[in-house]
Amino acid sequence: MKKKLIKLLAIVLTIVLGTVGCAKENKNEDSNEEINEYNIQESNYIHLTMLFPKTINPILNRDKSVGYIMNLIYDGLFEIDENYNVEPRLVETYTKSSDGKSINIKLKSDATWHNNKELTSSDVNFTVDLIKKIKDNPYSDLVGNIKSIQINDSKNFTINLNENDPFIIEKLTFPIVSKDKLSSLKTDEVNKYKNNLLGNGPYKIKEYVDRQYMILERNEKYFGDLPENRKEIFVKMVPDKESQTEMVLSLDSDIASVTLSELSKFEKKKEFNITNYEGRNYEMVIFNYDNEFLNDVNFRKAIISAIDRKQLLKEAYVDNATLSHFPLNTTSKYYNKDIKDLDYNKENAIKYLTEALKSVNESLESQKQTDASKQSSQDLKGVIEDNSTGISSNSELSRKDMKEMLKQIELNIVVSAENGERIKVANTIKQNLSSIGIKSVVKELNEKDLAKALNSKEYDLAVVGYSLSSIPDARGILESCNIKDKQFLTYIKSLGNSKSEDETKKVYDQIQKYVVEKGLFISLGILDNFIVSNKRLEGKIYPNDFDIYKGISNLQMSK
Repeated sequence: MKKKLIKLLAIVLTIVLGTVGCAKENKNEDSNEEINEYNIQESNYIHLTMLFPKTINPILNRDKSVGYIMNLIYDGLFEIDENYNVEPRLVETYTKSSDGKSINIKLKSDATWHNNKELTSSDVNFTVDLIKKIKDNPYSDLVGNIKSIQINDSKNFTINLNENDPFIIEKLTFPIVSKDKLSSLKTDEVNKYKNNLLGNGPYKIKEYVDRQYMILERNEKYFGDLPENRKEIFVKMVPDKESQTEMVLSLDSDIASVTLSELSKFEKKKEFNITNYEGRNYEMVIFNYDNEFLNDVNFRKAIISAIDRKQLLKEAYVDNATLSHFPLNTTSKYYNKDIKDLDYNKENAIKYLTEALKSVNESLESQKQTDASKQSSQDLKGVIEDNSTGISSNSELSRKDMKEMLKQIELNIVVSAENGERIKVANTIKQNLSSIGIKSVVKELNEKDLAKALNSKEYDLAVVGYSLSSIPDARGILESCNIKDKQFLTYIKSLGNSKSEDETKKVYDQIQKYVVEKGLFISLGILDNFIVSNKRLEGKIYPNDFDIYKGISNLQMSK
C-alpha cells in the first residue's frame, strides 16, 4: 500500500509539473533561480507592474503601462530624453536636406535583434508600412508625412517627405519591429504575444507567462553604454492602475507612477523614495478676443500683472508645478528661459488698466454706433454719452471716471466643474481682479457645457489645460487660443516653414517674446509627475512622461 501511495504521488507530481511547464513561454530551462514573486525584499529582481496587455506589439499597444515596459525591450530611431528633447538611439548619423523634404539616416553598425540578427533599413521600412497599414494606429500621425523610404543598403536609407516638417526628427521616436519576425503574419496574428517576444533594446524577454508575468534579462550585446551588473526585471501583470499603486504601497512592487492625489499615501513612509519630474500637463488661461476690452493689449496686461502666478501654483497645485511662459516643456531646447514674463505687480496692473480704459474711452467716443452684439460696449457707450455720469469727454480719466467705467465690466471666467485645482485657479484670479477693480464671476461647467462655451465664445476668460505632445510643436495649442493678431499668425506660419533646428529656435524665440510682449494669454505652468520607488533600490532614474523607467539600468539592491 505504501509503495502504491508513493507511486500515485509521483504521478500527480509529474502531472502538476507538466501543467506548469506548459503554461510558460520562452522558458529558460537551465535556470534554477527561484522566482520569489511575493517577497520582493529578498528578490534579486527589480519588480515592476503593467496592466494586462491586449498586445505586446509595441507599435499596436495603446496602454501607457505596457508601453513603459516595451521601452525596455524595443528601441526607436530616436528617443526622448529626460529633458523632452530627442537624441539618437538606433541612428549613427543623419542629415536633413536643405528643402526639408528628405533625411539621410545611417543606422548603428552594431544594432541587432535579440536573436543576434542584424537590424536593417528594411526593418525601418517595414515598421513604417505596418503603422500605415493598421487603422487607428497610435503612431499614425508620426508617419503621415512620410512619402517613401529609399533603402540604399542594409544600414543606410533616405526618408522622403510629402512636405517640409520642422519636427520630423522628433516624430521618428516610434519603436522599430522585426520584418523577419512579422512580415509573413496576417493582421490579426501581429497582435498575438507569441509573435512579439523579439526586440532590439537593452532588455530581452527571458520568460513570458500570459496574463501573469514576464522576466526581462540583460541584452549582453546591446550597443548602449550600460552598467554590466544591471539587474534583471520581473514584470507582474495586474488588472488596473489602482493595483499598481497598491502593490508598491504593500512592498510587492518596486516602482510606480502615482498621481498628486495618491502621493500623500507615500510621503510619510520611510520605505519609499519619491522622484518628481516635469510632466506634460500644461495649464493656462485663454482670453476671448471678441470682447473689446480683452482685445486691448493693456487690458490683458493689467489682468496678467494682477495675478501672482507663483502663489497661485503653490495654492492650487500644492507647489507641484513649474512656472512657464509658453506651452513647451521648460527643459526643451526650444524653450527660451531668458524671456521674462510679466511680473506680479499691482501698481503696474493699475497703470495698464488706466491706459486700457483711456483707449476704450477714445475708441467709443469716435464711434456713433458699435456692434450690437457687444452689449457691454453699448452699455459703456451709453454711460460715456450720459453727462450725468461725470465721465470726461477728453482722453484724461480721473479715478472717479475709471470706477464708473469699471462698473460696466463683469468678466465671465469659465472652468471645468470636475477639476478642483482649476476651480481654485479661477477663484484666485477672481480675487486678484477684484483687487484692481475688475468684477468677475466664476462659472463651473460640466465638460459638455464647457466645450460648448469655448466653441461659441460664451466666456471672457477660460481656465484650461492641454497635454503637451512628444513633438515640441506648440502650434496646435496656440491656434486653439483663437488669437486675433496678424503678426502672431505670421510667426506661426514661419514656424511651419522652418527647415532647420536653428531656424526653428529663432522663430520660437520670436513667438515667445511676442506672446509676453502682447500678453496674448496667461501661461500658468506645467504640472509635476511622480515616481515612487522602494528604498531597497539604490541609484538614480531619469523619468519623463514617455519613459518613466529611463535610467533603470543604474539601479542596484541596497546592502
